[in-house]
Amino acid sequence: MKNTHNSKIIIHNSIKSAIQAMHGYTLVQPACPVKLNQNECPFDVPDEIKREVLDEAMGRNWGRYPDFVPTEVKTRLGERHGLGPDHILVGNGSNELIQATFLAAAGRGDRVVLSVPTFTVYALMNTVMEGDLCQVLLKEGLTFDVDRLAEEAAKPRTKLVILCSPNNPTGSMITPEEVARIATTASGLVVVDEAYFEFCGVSSIGLLEHFSNVIITRTFSKALGAAGLRLGYLMAHPDLVQEIEKVKLPYNVNLISLIAAKRIIQEQALIEERSAFICSERQRVFDQLEAISGIRPYPSYANFILFEVDRSVHAIFQGLIEQGVLIRDVSRYPMLDKAMRVTIGAREENEAFLEALREVVRIVE
Repeated sequence: MKNTHNSKIIIHNSIKSAIQAMHGYTLVQPACPVKLNQNECPFDVPDEIKREVLDEAMGRNWGRYPDFVPTEVKTRLGERHGLGPDHILVGNGSNELIQATFLAAAGRGDRVVLSVPTFTVYALMNTVMEGDLCQVLLKEGLTFDVDRLAEEAAKPRTKLVILCSPNNPTGSMITPEEVARIATTASGLVVVDEAYFEFCGVSSIGLLEHFSNVIITRTFSKALGAAGLRLGYLMAHPDLVQEIEKVKLPYNVNLISLIAAKRIIQEQALIEERSAFICSERQRVFDQLEAISGIRPYPSYANFILFEVDRSVHAIFQGLIEQGVLIRDVSRYPMLDKAMRVTIGAREENEAFLEALREVVRIVE
């Protein structure tokens, strides 16, 4: 049967104008032997743990849905943080839970406050919800402007304040005391995305006892080395968890990921050991970057380093790809027109990056 519909007309008439106008989340992903562009963990889940997970999964009926409420996973995560399972919501990556928070809290015309530059997905979610976005620029040195954030958080119709700490892509951190200042004035919810917590050790979880408007999100994709499983969780007051759970899709986390979550969180010593290695390498790479002419690295509390170059970012980025090294060009972010971001990988990956950067900087004028 011949298609008589014009796809452009269908899109124009059916898709929200804000969606048509926006650019989706994209990623340049050329094949390179050294991949340091997505802030992944350089260490895989150990084979013995994979085998245990798969053995348990083989004993389960894959034709049945996973538990409607993953109580065992919620209980173990709660024990990890001194919280009851009713404080926990498990998701298909922490991004899904931030999206659910947007769905539950923000609508057309509601104010959403972001500290920018930051993870671009937050602004995309706001666009989808047709919110009124307020962007508070970081201060000189790429630190959080807490005074402005507290001021904007207090304004009427402000439903969400999203803080990424440590912040992606800058690596800067906001303290629990500063988050408390913002939460005290906020007329809505304050979400602290702690995807990179394990690399700084500073968390706002303690605020949950005192602030019913604070939400903390965590992920298995960074220090826990399980990005491929898509696992994350949210922590908040039980009443708030109950409301956000209403808009979360049912059976949102698959059977194998739930089994893996139970097993991986038992490996606290391994997680700490790997995180300590990455922090050590982060300092070593930072020192090496400082020694390269034309490169300015910024201190980082995450598993990556933001650095500025005194020449063409595009030329440096492409030159590194030609050398077999892929990092992230973040020069389109606000305030970061001369910046790039490199993930801290295994030692040999970091050495390959540094060697390639020295060579490319020497060639590019």
